[in-house]
Amino acid sequence: MMWVLWLVVVTAILLTVVLFALGRGDGLVDEEPDDVVVRLPEERSMVASDIETLRLPLAVRGYQMAAVDEVLDRLAVELALRDAQIRQLETRQDPPTEA
Repeated sequence: MMWVLWLVVVTAILLTVVLFALGRGDGLVDEEPDDVVVRLPEERSMVASDIETLRLPLAVRGYQMAAVDEVLDRLAVELALRDAQIRQLETRQDPPTEA
């Protein structure tokens, strides 16, 4: 008869643990969706703080490929433009060589 009492106590403890693990009672906080659209500034060139604050949406095994491709494409264009501007400024500022 004592084993029945222990069985009821153990079952009650297990049920309580399962209910708390499933979020019953107080409830769980709603999670933000991972399908956030990546927003990069369109009206100006990107700056370091844009990359630092950028959060890419997650997928099952990492990040959403389309969002990552969008960011990398934009970075490639911006870096190419800056490289061209740097080359242009460097050629303007080279002092004439005396022979």
